[in-house]
Amino acid sequence: MAQKKKNAAPRFFKPVFTALLAALIVLLTFTVGSLRIGPITITFNCLPLAVGTVFLGPLYGAILGLVFGLSSFLASFTSASLTTILLTINPLFTFVMCVVPRVICGWLPGLLFKQLPKNSEPKRLGSSALCCGLVTALNTVGFLGLMWVFFADAFLSNSTVIDKVGSQPAGNVFLFIFALAGINAVIEIVLNLVLGTAVCRALYAVTKDKI
Repeated sequence: MAQKKKNAAPRFFKPVFTALLAALIVLLTFTVGSLRIGPITITFNCLPLAVGTVFLGPLYGAILGLVFGLSSFLASFTSASLTTILLTINPLFTFVMCVVPRVICGWLPGLLFKQLPKNSEPKRLGSSALCCGLVTALNTVGFLGLMWVFFADAFLSNSTVIDKVGSQPAGNVFLFIFALAGINAVIEIVLNLVLGTAVCRALYAVTKDKI
């Protein structure tokens, strides 16, 4: 009986840990999970997503990305962010913009991590750092890229959007939208790279030979 319980533990660890990270993502989304600076929001939701992607693998990373995306979309109904304004322009495009990039940034780095060298502590740390940073980079590029694809005209002609971002782009809308992220995106990438790697290292140390 004891042996059966021991063998069952690894089978349930990943789903249970995924549920905990998903709950943390939802909690961060609807409470203190972001720091708003003008029209741009530095989110901390990517941190549990990065940890889950690297530590649990691409499947669970994609699930966490879906939770992140759905939470972000639902939060648009109650917040006063730029996403809320875009929601009133086209709810379907806003849904795709919120959800699709987050699923991808939860899945792709996990897939990459499986292929990277991890046969020594320095290599594992390097691989973890790369993939944790990649989660945030993909989130930023994917989210803002779809914003440009779907809502470029709104940045030129919608007075509510123009008032929210503070100005009307004089040139390339694509570059204007990405310029809005600026240093904030860099901070998010560094935050996830450093903290995500540290958390993953601690988790590997605790769970070594147990999962």
